Amino acid sequence: MSIVSIETAMHHLRADADDTVDVQHKLDAAQEIAEQFIGRRIYANYPAVLVAANTALVDMEGLMAEKETILGSDIDAGLKALKLERVSSQWHNMLLVANGIATNKAIEIAILLILGTLYEHREDVVIGTSIVRLPQAAEHRLQPYRIMGV
Repeated sequence: MSIVSIETAMHHLRADADDTVDVQHKLDAAQEIAEQFIGRRIYANYPAVLVAANTALVDMEGLMAEKETILGSDIDAGLKALKLERVSSQWHNMLLVANGIATNKAIEIAILLILGTLYEHREDVVIGTSIVRLPQAAEHRLQPYRIMGV
């Protein structure tokens, strides 16, 4: 469920009621794109951030124990690599949750800008426009909340 209401999204796009299902799908994707860009999950409020982060930290402790078990096991190297990759993927997802952020107006606007791009370019063929990057305005609004690697 997106932190931006479907009503707000429909008004932003000036879309018809017939497009509600499509818009909701793209709205969820727009939030996911924003979360991937900033490296954090976005929550409706700060208490939701705390609950999710605390749960993620407990889950991460379990993943560390599982990783140690896999590393110490006497299984085929290929199978061990697959299991470690699965743990690594789960770790990454839990890290996004543990670093969660409560929404604000700038984040909501960025999600709406991404949604507008997804909605505008919903056809298979896009002529004369690149949609590889986030809309520049959305990127500028999300940049201050982005977790940067070293």
